[in-house]
Amino acid sequence: MTRIHQSLFFVFILTLAFISSLPAYANTVVRTGQSVSLTEDQFVEGDLYAIGSTVNISGAISEDLIVAAGQVVLNGSVTDNAFLVALKTDIHGTVGDDLRIISGDTTIAEPIMGDLLVIGGSLRILSTASVSGDVLLFVTDATIEGSVGGDVLGTAMTLRIDAPVVGDIDVRVDQLVLGDRAVVTGSVRYTSELLLTQSLNATVSGNIVRSDPVLLGSTPTIKAAVIPLLVLLFSVLTWYLVSKKTLTVVVNRAVSKSVRPFILGLVVMFLVPIAFVLLFVSMIGTLVSFVLLLGYALLIVLSLIAMSAVLGQFLLYIFDRPNQQLTLLSVIVGTVGIAFFMLLPIIGQVALLILLVITFGSITDVVIKTARG
Repeated sequence: MTRIHQSLFFVFILTLAFISSLPAYANTVVRTGQSVSLTEDQFVEGDLYAIGSTVNISGAISEDLIVAAGQVVLNGSVTDNAFLVALKTDIHGTVGDDLRIISGDTTIAEPIMGDLLVIGGSLRILSTASVSGDVLLFVTDATIEGSVGGDVLGTAMTLRIDAPVVGDIDVRVDQLVLGDRAVVTGSVRYTSELLLTQSLNATVSGNIVRSDPVLLGSTPTIKAAVIPLLVLLFSVLTWYLVSKKTLTVVVNRAVSKSVRPFILGLVVMFLVPIAFVLLFVSMIGTLVSFVLLLGYALLIVLSLIAMSAVLGQFLLYIFDRPNQQLTLLSVIVGTVGIAFFMLLPIIGQVALLILLVITFGSITDVVIKTARG
């Protein structure tokens, strides 16, 4: 585990060092550091990629802006698109096209000339801001006080709209509120257990349609549980029949008396997404980042498939039936075991998550040792 961790860390350091040594390439400026800033008198002719604890953009960018940071403050202007990933994001400058944000806390105070996508915690669009296109949000709570030139779509626990909306509103919420300044030209369609709270001064030109959330009863719950189990059973049986040897190697590595699969699974699960972000924003590693993401997704899928075989073999060990060779009995017992854990409210999910990490680490360990020859 130590050698793998050191190797990945060394790759990250080399990547950052190489990115930092490139001030511009193909009309792209890349900046990294603890604190990255672009002053008012600075102008970027092309794209700007920035990675840092704090990124402050006060200058102008002629094309796209891509940032990954703890805190992002945009006081300047971006001519084209902007993609921001941060814990806290403050937009006090204009964006000439689409703005995409993944952030825990987002505040927008200036016009967005294209569409707005926000994924994360809280969102507030101030009255000084406006969105020319659609607003697509997946947040916990949102307040929209600036005008929207398109539709408002997405999911939120609490959504308050206190501004003109030219298009429709189609959301899934716990609570939807239309304030005094809300003027909706289109229709309002929302899914919620609670009725819409509408101010007396708020107007809606179209229809207001509420849908109840789908509450699964006993029969749909059984179907929802059985179908994934059948898919899982079919997948692991296919692996068993096509390549029993490889599945046996993975299972035996997972149930061995060693914490290596669990620790390796945790480390790789945590580091690969970080490596993906670093490679993606570096421009030179964009293609490699997608290959890494596809490999990561493949390992996750294989881990989900092999989970039942690992659990079945582990249960047979507990019942004093150790066998180095994987059998159909192990696969079937493991699938039934997963069905049992799915019925347990909290303990079951925790146990399945631990099982997934162990299986993921086992497959990763097998791949690494195979690659080393």
